[in-house]
Amino acid sequence: MKIAIIADPHIGTQKNNFVANWEICRAHVNAANVDFTVVLGDLTLDGANLTQDCIFARQSLAALEAPVLVLPGNHDIGDVSRQGRQPVNAERIKRWQQFFGSDRWVCDRIPGWRLIGVNSQLFETGLPEEEAQWQDIAAAFEQAGARKIALFTHMPLFLEHWDEEDRPYWTILGKARRRLRALMQESGAAIVSAHIHRTLFQSRPGEPLIVWAAASSFLARDESMPPQPGAALLGVSFLTFVADSMEVRFESVPGVETTYIEDYKGSIYPPPA
Repeated sequence: MKIAIIADPHIGTQKNNFVANWEICRAHVNAANVDFTVVLGDLTLDGANLTQDCIFARQSLAALEAPVLVLPGNHDIGDVSRQGRQPVNAERIKRWQQFFGSDRWVCDRIPGWRLIGVNSQLFETGLPEEEAQWQDIAAAFEQAGARKIALFTHMPLFLEHWDEEDRPYWTILGKARRRLRALMQESGAAIVSAHIHRTLFQSRPGEPLIVWAAASSFLARDESMPPQPGAALLGVSFLTFVADSMEVRFESVPGVETTYIEDYKGSIYPPPA
């Protein structure tokens, strides 16, 4: 079976800079004959604040021909930080659920595999929804049986290594990262994330595969980012599952415009803290 991943579309109504890239990548996926598609967070430009962005994004998803699974990102429901400009909260989560359904899911459509999608924006927030998600995650792992597990999350667990310092805007924080690592060491085969706007395929002995999916919207310059691996590429990612293995392919898509967020000089988003 083959699935497509479209990550970080950042499509909105008041600022439509990245809508054309989304539409081109969406058409590319529709032509690829996939079994289903995962949209891996930051679907909206500012769904955390604007209902109209959620309405527009929901309508845009309808043009994907294969079934779709969606996860929220920081621009969809807010940041982990309680001191950020738009912290995730119950109201933002409810808005997401109104337009896109659950903020987490379990998918057993692929023989021999269980895909677990989690809401990375909840970890270490202290919100009641966080504990409910941990209970769902524990049950999803416990009930997986002999299936291999691929964990899907908008934010990556780390940039360079498991034991790095916390980077609140960029990665899942340390306590939650260690808890997820313990679960993945039992039966986890792969961790698939987005958010960094770079592609990565990392295989280390005794560890799950680490995959960063290609963004469809824009790139960021290295000097704006903390140290991280990966490659700058806009486009779509494909995962092909054969027996107990997973193959990864990153595809640049003809017609996609390459821009850098810094070149907008804060007119799209303010610089991250």
